[in-house]
Amino acid sequence: MTSATPEHQEPADTGAAPGVVATATPGPLVAGGLLLIAGIALLWQAVRTGIDNGVTLGGPTLAPIIVTGLWVAVASGYLLGQVRKRTRPAEPVEPVTANWRTPVLLLVAIAGYAIVLKYTVVGYVLSTAAFVLLAARLLGTRPLREVIVRDVVTAIALALTIYLVFTRLLGISLPAGVLPL
Repeated sequence: MTSATPEHQEPADTGAAPGVVATATPGPLVAGGLLLIAGIALLWQAVRTGIDNGVTLGGPTLAPIIVTGLWVAVASGYLLGQVRKRTRPAEPVEPVTANWRTPVLLLVAIAGYAIVLKYTVVGYVLSTAAFVLLAARLLGTRPLREVIVRDVVTAIALALTIYLVFTRLLGISLPAGVLPL
């Protein structure tokens, strides 16, 4: 007679193909699908409204088309990532511990960003670059010395690009602040 020890037990059947990750909940996949469907519906509505009112580069009808188009692209990428994650070979995963400080600090940063934009003369580009840099640091996992140059360049480029697109291309005013833009 042989007794079943943990070393000799067969792995439980998860219903997935051998070597494929079996996830317990379809939540992320459903969320990705819902985001994609909502984005497509909103994009369709934005395009219809733009056609009815005349889409121009300097007019306000182009902004919803751009935003919802980006929404569809991001939702598609997220959904594709979730599908790939479900068919990828299993990899060991380190457990993630919950940390309440990061979301709270991000909420404080968002509130500070809104206050700086509304009540100071700093302007959109500088305050957005500072906020993006702070958010990257709060969410980052790599040491600061490895990513500081990348984070600073990304924050400045993102803030400046958004400012120029909205003010020059779409004709939507954002606070210029102390920079002569």
